[in-house]
Amino acid sequence: MPAAVHGQNPILSGTAFLGDTVMSEGTVVLHHLSQGIQGELDSLRLGPGGSFRFTLPSAPDPTLSDIFFASVRHDGVLYFGPMITVSEQLDSLYQVNAYDTLLAPTEGLPVTLQSRSVFIEPDSTDWRVTDLFELRNDEPRTIVARSGGYTWRHPMPAGVREVDAGEGELAADAAQFLNGEVVARAALPPGGRLFVVRYRIDSLFIPLPVQTGTERLDVLVREPAPTIAIDGLEFMERQEFEAGSTYRRFAGANLVGPAITIVQTEDITPPRVEWAAVLLALILTAAGVVVLRPRSTNKPVAVPALDRQQLLLQVARLDEGFDRSPRSDTERQAYEQRRSELLRRARSLS
Repeated sequence: MPAAVHGQNPILSGTAFLGDTVMSEGTVVLHHLSQGIQGELDSLRLGPGGSFRFTLPSAPDPTLSDIFFASVRHDGVLYFGPMITVSEQLDSLYQVNAYDTLLAPTEGLPVTLQSRSVFIEPDSTDWRVTDLFELRNDEPRTIVARSGGYTWRHPMPAGVREVDAGEGELAADAAQFLNGEVVARAALPPGGRLFVVRYRIDSLFIPLPVQTGTERLDVLVREPAPTIAIDGLEFMERQEFEAGSTYRRFAGANLVGPAITIVQTEDITPPRVEWAAVLLALILTAAGVVVLRPRSTNKPVAVPALDRQQLLLQVARLDEGFDRSPRSDTERQAYEQRRSELLRRARSLS
């Protein structure tokens, strides 16, 4: 049954699933984030058919960055349902998805890298890089690390400095830079997950390690920059994400690794006809479709005007600005809500 209103208080009604079946036992927790408030509001045991029902203290208020959501824990992994930010979302049955676990070997598993976007920007005498890895766990179970091990790892360029490796959605300590690699210890549920790595390089002309089987790789170099070519990638276009902020975009698909190399060249060749056709098809498709969030009962959301690279760059800019100085709880909550929405929109365009 959809959520209803109990007196003056709204109701959050939902179901917890374990894989494709309802959870037979467990505890569901109600969380609340708002200005000056954050934490757990209530908890209860799951009812028949994995059902649960919470009476909210008030309707979510977007002007207060008000957020409600529920979570369940299974096999030591915490799973969150979607964020409720407006009252209309309570009209649909709420759903939290949990999964059985798959213990990774100590060195981790070769999780599918469905997309990687590398933003390279000149900064005085060196280059600042934001490297976004979008993983996709195709297993029906959540991949978890054994003691002292990892769930996933990826080599980084030689000579990187000031590396900041964090997990793009939850805990900042879910990934780290270790012995020339970014290594993840975070649990990887079925579906997608984003990791963000920031670092500096002295020279633009470097080999960039690539995981074999990377489904899509975009390298975007901000101007002014030397004229370059990237072995293994095609020059696609120049993209202006913001006024006065132009990037040269190089792209490739189904890469075999182990690396691509950025080299200086005299000119940039136009994209091959087949790549231009692919881009045109993608644009025409995006203009005519509506995207549904996977495993969600939310209403369809129209495809946003911003493209995927622009949304990911906004995430990187948002993180960079937020990290520069301490913030209040209110500012942090507004930042987290905005970041979550940008990531949701970027995933809908994958």
